[in-house]
Amino acid sequence: MALEVDAARKLVETALGPGRRTVRPFGAGKFSDVFAVDGDDGHYVLRVAPPDTVRQLFYERRMMRQEPALHARLRTETSVPVPDITFHDFSRVRIDRDWLIMPRLPGVPLSRAALHTAARHRALEQWGRYVAQIHALTDPAGRFGYLGEHDCMIPQPSWAEAFAVMVARELDDIVDCGVFERSEADAAVRLLRDNLAAFDHGTSSRLLHGDLWVTNLLVDPDGQTGQPPGTVAGMLDFDRACWGDVEWDLAIAEYCGVTSPPFWRGYQAECRQLGLEDCAEARARIGTDAGQLRRMFYLLYEHAKYIVIRVSSRHDDPAAAQRYARDCRTVLDNFRRTGRPAF
Repeated sequence: MALEVDAARKLVETALGPGRRTVRPFGAGKFSDVFAVDGDDGHYVLRVAPPDTVRQLFYERRMMRQEPALHARLRTETSVPVPDITFHDFSRVRIDRDWLIMPRLPGVPLSRAALHTAARHRALEQWGRYVAQIHALTDPAGRFGYLGEHDCMIPQPSWAEAFAVMVARELDDIVDCGVFERSEADAAVRLLRDNLAAFDHGTSSRLLHGDLWVTNLLVDPDGQTGQPPGTVAGMLDFDRACWGDVEWDLAIAEYCGVTSPPFWRGYQAECRQLGLEDCAEARARIGTDAGQLRRMFYLLYEHAKYIVIRVSSRHDDPAAAQRYARDCRTVLDNFRRTGRPAF
């Protein structure tokens, strides 16, 4: 159930104190309730996570809880434009949902920005550089998987084992919503485990954004911030962040149409400047036989999540969920039959 504006206004007053402000629904998110907050003390965004009763993927449950620490580290160790989270409350005292407030960044989502070609290339190249800075961050303890404060899985000592756990947990969610049979999910897990040696290359646990698509990049479309049109103004939604193989993040970016030549130019240049040769060479690895195998499983993981999302009350579209399921079955069946990974 969507949060009412009056309830949102009370949360804002709890965080920022009394004041003359307008609070209105903002954005087109299907997961959290999002409100724009405007007043004499500034412009903010209030995000309120959905109730725990809403059907969610295993890593979505309380995933907002990892954002404050991630934003703090990004702001300290990179130049990635993420906002400082002004206030967060995960106590469930004021409302039985997690929520936070942060300054509203300038710019508009790249998905809605009418940019000319040079400006769009500028945005994508700069985005590539920022993604490389994200990938430069590592887990000091060398753990892999979803490591955040939402505590959704047991961290693993290798990326191969972490990804196997992630896939199994996602398939559990798909079985739970009635789209896959248990035997079907178990067969998919066995297929991955039969090919798990291909994932042993990822020895560095690197920060992965997990949701690189054009809605999560804010750009200045017309130079109002004093920068050239297309300059990146902000990166959003680190709540799905994971730690592991950069190829996973880049496969999602490809799936979402982000990895154009300007993106790769910025990504590879920044990786080399940072001394991340393993990241700079990721594009070449993706073209190898092992890279194509990993890509297939990474894109399956991304595609399959929409089975749960479409069944959920967020969309309530079981027909679309079945279409995503058919796509996944086709990819898996073709791989079993031919031994050639393709998505």
